[in-house]
Amino acid sequence: MATTILSICPELNYTRIALSEDENIIYQCKITHSKEELVLFENNIEQLPFRRDAIMMQLRKDGVNVKSIQYVIAEGGLLRPCNSGVYRIDKSIIGDLIDGIGGDDIINLGGILAFTIANSLNLKSFLIEPSSVDERSELASFSPHISLKKKSQFHVMMHKYLSRKYAASVKKNYEDINIIFCHVSERSVSVAAHKKGNVVDVNQAFMGFGPMGLCEIGTLPASNIMDMLFIKCYPEQEVLKFINTKGTFTSYIGTSSLDEIAVMFKNNDKKTKMIMEAMAYQISKEICSHYASLDGAVDAIILSGKIFSLNRFFKYISKRIENIAPIMAYADDYTFEAMIHNMLQIVNKKVEVESYD
Repeated sequence: MATTILSICPELNYTRIALSEDENIIYQCKITHSKEELVLFENNIEQLPFRRDAIMMQLRKDGVNVKSIQYVIAEGGLLRPCNSGVYRIDKSIIGDLIDGIGGDDIINLGGILAFTIANSLNLKSFLIEPSSVDERSELASFSPHISLKKKSQFHVMMHKYLSRKYAASVKKNYEDINIIFCHVSERSVSVAAHKKGNVVDVNQAFMGFGPMGLCEIGTLPASNIMDMLFIKCYPEQEVLKFINTKGTFTSYIGTSSLDEIAVMFKNNDKKTKMIMEAMAYQISKEICSHYASLDGAVDAIILSGKIFSLNRFFKYISKRIENIAPIMAYADDYTFEAMIHNMLQIVNKKVEVESYD
């Protein structure tokens, strides 16, 4: 009998859902939320009832038999530092997601939505690869000040899933090779050094540092933040929006939609081209830095994200890094595929559920 899974993936302005039987996706939908709807909520957690109702309404509208669902799953979440794997969502995880123990981000809403919907259907819910997985070396996690901590927060699921997929394609084990992995999401960028199955170094992609993304600013000089807070006296929420949603393309050309950016890029809009080249330059530098993280022993470089379907952007980066190691690009969206694969590993008892202590 097939295993039926409901997968939930919230983004800033929409929520994606998919229903699968074993590894086959039989239904998926993108529920768009207007600015007029979202402006009513002060933070991400307040959106819970609104997004939950939108999901259930969409499923009913499209004639999906919710009684067929066996598991409800979501990706990631900013939790306490933890191990890579799949977690049963419980009150401890929900409490940390609501409290924003690792930070306030829309990705936290995924686990809460999965838990809430699963409870209403009397089902189990699971979190796939929390975004706060920490496998860094002591040197990589060292902070320049004793009272501050550098966080390991990145696109864990895509890094792990596609690294294993690549390893299998070259008939090797993920645990036996070294990879520099770059994922560009619709918002931010994470670049990591994978050494024999562990992410030994990575930039903090959520509210942290690293290359600029489509709307998240990445590394910003500390003096700029100080000016915003203490000289210009920006409110906290304005600073958060500045860092998370109003940077890079949004600030320069008024949109962070990759589809819109791609059109302008292909039409040789000068401003768009300049930002794309700058973003590619920053990503290339970050990738090259991990040559040192892996002591010069790099088996492959993996580039992941829809943006790499733009050939010119791919070339902006590849020409700077091609001498380090062979390059593999995954430009398709593997989100649901990765979520479902991880859950089936649990269902088929190939791996065990991780414990969130």
